Amino acid sequence: MNLINFHELPQAPYLSEQRKIERHEVIHLLAITERGTGQILDISREGLSFGCLYPHTFPYEFYIDILDANGCHIKKIKVRKMWETSGETQEPTEIFELEVGVEFAELTASQSEELDYLLDDLELVDFPYQNLA
Repeated sequence: MNLINFHELPQAPYLSEQRKIERHEVIHLLAITERGTGQILDISREGLSFGCLYPHTFPYEFYIDILDANGCHIKKIKVRKMWETSGETQEPTEIFELEVGVEFAELTASQSEELDYLLDDLELVDFPYQNLA
């Protein structure tokens, strides 16, 4: 059974706002933390979620690097843990022992620029024929 642990219970406005945020599901981005490397599952301008092959414990605030296959490397982004899921018994199709959702906290101007560049590039991949939409 998968368990969801919230550091804080989200307020109703957060849940409604969360649905308005465009997320990009990705498979070629990595989250590098002091506890190891995880695969980023989705990302937006407000935060991301990532999966770990092995269970870890993450503090409420910590730092990550984002690395992609094209050489983009955003370093030392401060994040806040919003939720995590883990389970003692995983489905056979489950890859990750732990999934963590974080929001970006205190992005520097440089980090914000790099994140915008990364997400704009992802939008081109998501919608290569924008004039046909």
